[in-house]
Amino acid sequence: MNHYRNPLKKKIRGWKRRIRQVERWGESIKEPYLKYFISNHDSHTYNRCYLYPFYALDKRHPPLWFFKLILSKFVAAYFEWEKVFNQIGLPYDLQLWLYDPAHIRSEITCYRMNEQGERRRFAWESKLEKPFPYHKFVSPLFDLEQFDWILADDEDVIWEDDLDINETTDAKLIDEDFIRKEAGRNEIYYAKRVGDIWMGRRKGQITSNSKSVVQSYFAPPKFLSYEVVDAIKKSK
Repeated sequence: MNHYRNPLKKKIRGWKRRIRQVERWGESIKEPYLKYFISNHDSHTYNRCYLYPFYALDKRHPPLWFFKLILSKFVAAYFEWEKVFNQIGLPYDLQLWLYDPAHIRSEITCYRMNEQGERRRFAWESKLEKPFPYHKFVSPLFDLEQFDWILADDEDVIWEDDLDINETTDAKLIDEDFIRKEAGRNEIYYAKRVGDIWMGRRKGQITSNSKSVVQSYFAPPKFLSYEVVDAIKKSK
């Protein structure tokens, strides 16, 4: 009998080569992509670590020691991006998004703003109160205490319009601890919290005079994975 083997589940080998890949990738992200940021008044630019075999359709999250190497490149890029955006002179909101435990989906992102000192807020900022896990991510490669961190919710999301496509129902999702929510334009979706998104800005960027601008279009951090849909269908 032939057994199907998912290549993404194979043991990852060649860690020295992976480290070299991270080094090259880290250099490549020090310059932000600016075409749409400059030309579009309501735009943003971002970068993630798209290295195989971690960033694929089925994400594989690297061990913590390896993720800290990736995170060190994000931190270094943050300060390089800050120099670039300061030189451009356009109002901006530069952030690090650290996903936990979905580490490989972490990113550096920068939103163009209307006024100096504005910051972007998002619908998925969390109502939970918990401290940033400095002890977990401590490393001699970077200092995360240079940043102010805001907690947001990493969620599995499915839109009401997609229930038929995913062969599931409102009742099944509620039974699986999904919460019914409403986005802009009266769009209904279902969300289940699966982790944290820590959104960091360099200390001093947010002051008592900072103006908040709520994201005008709700775009969830990620959509429901096929694995979650399958699990819901099989459970009933």
